[in-house]
Amino acid sequence: MPTITAESSAIIGRSLQDVWAFVSDPRNEPRWHTDILEIKPASDPAGGPPTSWVEGATLLVTVEFMGRREYEVEITGLEVNRRLQFTTRTGPLKPTSTYLFESAGGETRFTRHVDMPLHRPMRILAPLMRRGLEKRNARFVQNLKALLEK
Repeated sequence: MPTITAESSAIIGRSLQDVWAFVSDPRNEPRWHTDILEIKPASDPAGGPPTSWVEGATLLVTVEFMGRREYEVEITGLEVNRRLQFTTRTGPLKPTSTYLFESAGGETRFTRHVDMPLHRPMRILAPLMRRGLEKRNARFVQNLKALLEK
């Protein structure tokens, strides 16, 4: 199955531990990943947002992208201070997003990588979708940088 990919990085003027602490708190995700409106545990949808990511956990994520929708997302990878990975389990597009954290001389290189498999009907839109994905991905990374360097 063909996949479109987008990757964007930024050097953030904060320590790796500071960037990890902020990004690894799901309550902060909507502050910089501005498509996301709400995150809640799938096991307790009436509960508030979780306070940390847990590998294997399933979340309900409400997004504003091509309309307002709720998707089930699973935390598919977690290495403290190194990597977070999320895979969307429901909906027409099932991207996997990976956040990478690297120390960069007292600052942090943050990378957001997205792989989005395209099913047959969506393949014709691949060039347009790739450009949109790249643009949004870069904007989210710059949002995070601006927020953490205030």
